[in-house]
Amino acid sequence: MMQSPVALDGLESDLAMLFKPVEPSPVFVESLAVRLKKPKPVQLEKAGKVPLLLMMIGGGLLIGVLFYLIFRLMRLLFQKA
Repeated sequence: MMQSPVALDGLESDLAMLFKPVEPSPVFVESLAVRLKKPKPVQLEKAGKVPLLLMMIGGGLLIGVLFYLIFRLMRLLFQKA
């Protein structure tokens, strides 16, 4: 539903009275324009050895759990025999 232009003009005038326009300093605007036009290069950090270390620890734990389960299974099989 579209509002009439008269209602929008009243809304705009109400907003203009409530909110005073902001006048940023020209120095700030110029420095912002320079930073936006020529941004500094971004350097990404390398992941490093942490994922490899976590995979090694996780693999070691998994192998340990598998050995434990195999040992328990063999013990159960040989106790019944």
